[in-house]
Amino acid sequence: MMQDFDVVHPFKAANVFSGREREFKSGEIVSSESGLNSETVTIEIENSFFVIERSTLDACCKRRTDGGVPLV
Repeated sequence: MMQDFDVVHPFKAANVFSGREREFKSGEIVSSESGLNSETVTIEIENSFFVIERSTLDACCKRRTDGGVPLV
């Protein structure tokens, strides 16, 4: 199941297919598969996929609830 996350701290990640680096900025929303316990995760934004360290997701993003309000 996909879960949405609010970016709260900027970070950079490389596109899975092109390798092109993208900067993620505060206020953007990314999606990731929930329930996976690996060191890296794939995030999606605008139909593009990026691999980041789970620690980056945890440090830079906050999970959204079904209503779209970030968890505190």
